[in-house]
Amino acid sequence: MEETRRKKRRNLYAFMALMVIIGFGLYNYYSQERGSEKPPELTVLMNDQVRREAVLGSYEWKSRGKIILADADHPANFTYEESSTLEASDGQRIYLSALTEDSLSIQASVLSIQVFERGNPMKMADADYQVNGETIVLNIREASGDYVYLVHMEYGDKGNAQYGIHVLVDDTSYPVEDLKKMRIPYVGNHGMVGEILSKLPRPGSGYAQRYLALKTQAEPYGIICYYEPVEEMAGSLMMPEETSENAVYLNMEKNALVLFSLIGNVEHVTFKVRNTPSPGELKDFEYQSAATFSRQDLAEKYGDLENILDDQELFKNRG
Repeated sequence: MEETRRKKRRNLYAFMALMVIIGFGLYNYYSQERGSEKPPELTVLMNDQVRREAVLGSYEWKSRGKIILADADHPANFTYEESSTLEASDGQRIYLSALTEDSLSIQASVLSIQVFERGNPMKMADADYQVNGETIVLNIREASGDYVYLVHMEYGDKGNAQYGIHVLVDDTSYPVEDLKKMRIPYVGNHGMVGEILSKLPRPGSGYAQRYLALKTQAEPYGIICYYEPVEEMAGSLMMPEETSENAVYLNMEKNALVLFSLIGNVEHVTFKVRNTPSPGELKDFEYQSAATFSRQDLAEKYGDLENILDDQELFKNRG
């Protein structure tokens, strides 16, 4: 009798072990197959708050013993929603990561990243990027414009895929005709100065202008414009530096040209920047970076400033 019970227990344990093995095998099978009908999403990050998804284009993919071929239009011609569009400045970095639906990394490698003007499938250039572990670091090197980055990924023996990433780099177009109607003789008109500033393009992605101060008590008269990041870009603003490669500084210089052109007696324009949102009141000492321009210096560089808005090479007309 005891031998019979022992035999039943051994059979039960063997059966339970078999069920565990079968269950584990089924779990692995369905885990591997779940979401594997097409390549993984390519996530695009600028920081912890700014997350976008690249748009999947053509791909070749192996799934459940079949090879799936999907053909799509060129990513330069895709329609991009807000969820797949990113704003950036020349000099900023964005980060790419390919993950499966259950957040397990696939063996992935980047074959190439190319740059296109949106709507034009003729390649402009190869993108500047590095691979850091499982993350691709894409360096934005393009001047102001509307671009698509075509990312070609390979996923081991699973296949390969193309993705499109839509990036708006520093929109610096100006409502030239509207601005010309806003000339004022004196900087003391706070309301009009604020309205002019509201029509100027932001110096860089993530910038928001919240405060304005006018220096009107004594000459030289001036303007101080305060910028801070929108909340999701806190800590990630590109700061102005007086170099020929710093897009933010160059955009600030063009905005200063407009202010000198439209406001008769202003002699100095300063743009101050902080890298975190302000607490609701202006505290000048919390603005860590600044760029100051004088009428005299810019007149020596550009000539007569009164009609500088007619320079179409400097100021793209927004209409």
